[in-house]
Amino acid sequence: MRLVTLLAAILFATATAAQDMRTVTDASGTEVEIPVQPERIIGMHDQSITLTLIELGAPVVGSMGRMTDDGTLYMRAVDLFYGLDFENSGIAFVGQWNAWDYETIAGLSPDLILEWEDADANHIEKLRTAGPVVLIPRSNEAFVSTRAIADAAGVMDRFEFERARYTALIEDARRWVPQLQGASYAKIQGWDGSLEVYAGYGGLTQVLEDLGMVRTDFAQSMSDRGVIWGETVSAETMPEHNADYLFDTFTVAYGDTAASPFERLNDVLPGWCDILTACAEGRYIVLPREHSTGTNFGSLERQIYYVVTHVGGRPSLAAVN
Repeated sequence: MRLVTLLAAILFATATAAQDMRTVTDASGTEVEIPVQPERIIGMHDQSITLTLIELGAPVVGSMGRMTDDGTLYMRAVDLFYGLDFENSGIAFVGQWNAWDYETIAGLSPDLILEWEDADANHIEKLRTAGPVVLIPRSNEAFVSTRAIADAAGVMDRFEFERARYTALIEDARRWVPQLQGASYAKIQGWDGSLEVYAGYGGLTQVLEDLGMVRTDFAQSMSDRGVIWGETVSAETMPEHNADYLFDTFTVAYGDTAASPFERLNDVLPGWCDILTACAEGRYIVLPREHSTGTNFGSLERQIYYVVTHVGGRPSLAAVN
C-alpha cells in the first residue's frame, strides 16, 4: 500500500507539473491546489457526486459504488439515468460506503477527489495521500453543492447552461400549475414500522419550493431547528402532517414498487390515508427516490415533470366523486 501511494504521488506530481493549477477553498475552509481542468476525478458518492460529474461532462476515473445481493457492483442512479456501470463506463470501483479501497484510489492517480464535508476525518486524511481532496458542502439549497462540484471539476460553463435551462423550465411549470402557489406540502414515509417526516428532501424540496409551495408548520419547525433531512416521529403526530399535497418515495434499488410506500405507512398506522385528506382526496404523490433526492439537473427536470403531471393532469378523487 505504501509503495502504491508513493508511486501515485510521483505520478500526480509529474502530471500536474504540466497542468495549470489554481487554489480553491473547500467547505472545511481548507485551501487546496488543484488543476484548472482536472483530468482524473474520483467521486466519493455515486448518486450525489459521481452522477453530477457525469452529467456535467467531467472526466471521472473512479467512484464509490454499491453491491446487490448477488454481488453485482453498480452506481446508484447513474445506472438509471445513463445506463452506466463499472463494466461499460471505464469508471473504477473504489469501494462501498465506509469500506473504501484506498489502494485502488491511489493507483488511479487522481488529480481531484471530491468528498462530502462531513466525511470521517481519518478517511479524508487517507484520501489526501492519493491526491488533492476538495470537500463539498451539504446544504438545503440544491445548487450550493452542485455549483461546488462543477467549480472544482472545471465545468462551470456547463453548470451555468443547465442552471439557466432549469430556471426557464420552472417558469413554464409555474404557469402550467398555478394552483401550487402557496399550496402546502409534506414529505413523509413509513420505515420499519416508524413514521419519518422530512424538513428537506434534496432536489424534491428545491423543486417544490421553486414552484411556489410551502412546508407544513411541522416541517418548517424542523428546518428552523437546523434539520436538513428527516426525523423519526410518533405516529400520533400524523394529523399534523396534513397538507394540500403529500409526497412519498419508493426505492428502485431496493426492489420497491409504487405501492410500497403506501403499505409501509399502513404498517405505521392502519387507516392513515383516511386521516390525511390529501391522501383521501388523491393528492398523495409517490415518486422514485433515485429521481427525487438528487440535486443533479436530470433529477430536478424529472421532478418538475412528475409534479406537473400529477397535479395538472389528474383530477382529485373528490372531484371525480
